[in-house]
Amino acid sequence: MRKIFNRKTALLLIFLLGSFLRFYKLGEVPAGFHTDEAYLGYNAYSIFKTGREMTGNFLPLNLCSFLYSPAGYSYFSIPFIYLFGLNAFSVRFASALFSSLTILLTFLLVGQIFKNFKNKDYLALITSFLIAISPWNINLARTATENTLVVFFVTLGTILYLYWIEKQKYYLIILSLLSFAITLFIYQAARSFIPLFLPLLFIIFTKKIISKKNLAIFIGYLLLIIFPVIIIFLAPKLAYRIRTLSITQNPQTQLVLDEQLREDGILGLAPLQSRIFNNKIVSYAGTFFQNYFEHFSYNFLFTDSGFPYRYKIPSMGLLYVFEFPLIILGVWEIFKKNKRIGVFIVGWILLVPVGSALTFDDIPNLQRTLIIFPAFSILSAVGFLGLVDYLKRNIKTKYVLKFIYILTGAIIIYSFFYYLQAYYVHQVVNRLSWYRQEGYQKLVVQIDRYSKNYNKVVVTSWEGNPTIFLIFYNKYDPSMIQKIIEKTNTVDYGNLSFGKYNITNEKCPIREELTLNKQTGTSYYILTGRKGVLYVNDGLCKMPQAGVTLIADVKRLDNASVFKLVALK
Repeated sequence: MRKIFNRKTALLLIFLLGSFLRFYKLGEVPAGFHTDEAYLGYNAYSIFKTGREMTGNFLPLNLCSFLYSPAGYSYFSIPFIYLFGLNAFSVRFASALFSSLTILLTFLLVGQIFKNFKNKDYLALITSFLIAISPWNINLARTATENTLVVFFVTLGTILYLYWIEKQKYYLIILSLLSFAITLFIYQAARSFIPLFLPLLFIIFTKKIISKKNLAIFIGYLLLIIFPVIIIFLAPKLAYRIRTLSITQNPQTQLVLDEQLREDGILGLAPLQSRIFNNKIVSYAGTFFQNYFEHFSYNFLFTDSGFPYRYKIPSMGLLYVFEFPLIILGVWEIFKKNKRIGVFIVGWILLVPVGSALTFDDIPNLQRTLIIFPAFSILSAVGFLGLVDYLKRNIKTKYVLKFIYILTGAIIIYSFFYYLQAYYVHQVVNRLSWYRQEGYQKLVVQIDRYSKNYNKVVVTSWEGNPTIFLIFYNKYDPSMIQKIIEKTNTVDYGNLSFGKYNITNEKCPIREELTLNKQTGTSYYILTGRKGVLYVNDGLCKMPQAGVTLIADVKRLDNASVFKLVALK
């Protein structure tokens, strides 16, 4: 009883720590609120209020307004928007919650995978602890990121499958397949990972592969996983984002191939000979493998070299540096103890970057590859226990052993607090916050404050998608937005002009322009714009020397100007 109590208490403390790290100042940190978060949040608000996304589609599975991305995250956000209103905290809540719950699921997963291991409880607790303090996991859990939900359901589906192997209850395999299937409607990356991951799970843990029971599983796999993925890939709109980001659409790859063919032509090589070595298959394969292996580089995993910029923390990697030797040792230990489990854990890791490697933007990508958890944490935990076991067997001096333990603990604690300092201090004022549209919330407040004195508000779109922030922070009636979009017939929803708001792609809609007098041949400056209009210039615009009034200067937390509200005198 004492052992069970201690195990449960330890898990509870780890869960509380992980939850605190994910929910503390969730609506304020990270600084800024990205466009993607605003789209997911406002569409959740729109579905909640009207049953339709902002473009008017009824109960959509994919968001037309958000490049036909899966709508799953928006649905999961609805209860929290209902409870807390439409704001950054409520929109990020689902991500933080499911990431926190993954800590508990990981404990169950490790216990099931390693159920025949002597130290399975310690292994499960260490793995859960590593996920609880993981920079990679926390960084994404504190933003409205769909992949945190995918990690939860992949972990849940795997646990249910392992329970089915043990208990042979059909409801378990049905729930398992449904858990995996739901990820397809949450995030794009799952659509490349799940079809590959399930065969790995099946082959590794199924004792008798060919049987009537397994035939039913295979049919369920085809109907719930493969069939929906095929439909998505064949539908032009649903596959829009996949097609536009595919390496086959990368102009750089084609340019390199064309250059190689030209060089062969200059050297007089026969077209057939040239095509054997310089063709699309070879070119795209080279791009794929380059992208793939970048996801396992030291720079990506242990420095701040990953992409997208909006998720990066200055001077902090996705994994702690102390995990580097533990992961290597973990691979050795896990294959030494059980090759079958080793193939599964390492296979999980190796399959994750496949989808990301097929794209050409933001490579290596830390968002698309978050599904790599909890496999990485399991390897780190196995390596840690292997290290402890080695030290116990080879160091007989008690005081030396204690010193090593204290030093190891100090390294872990220092690494953890170094991350917290980087996240809560440096991240707030670092230029990386520029990529999270920091300043829009303050801008909307200032526009609301002064716009009643003007007939029109002209807003620059230079910082990206001002419309979604105007309607998000003002909680604009979704039914009205749906009518406006229907009438305008636009697809540029982030730059939609409506009401008294006019969105322009000009960086400085009010400015001084040099004009030439054709009669006299002299040049002089004139002011663009007209009276009675409030203009929102980009913060880098040069203020005219005369004739205008600076209404407000919206600044980021690093004191850099991001917007200037200006009007003619």
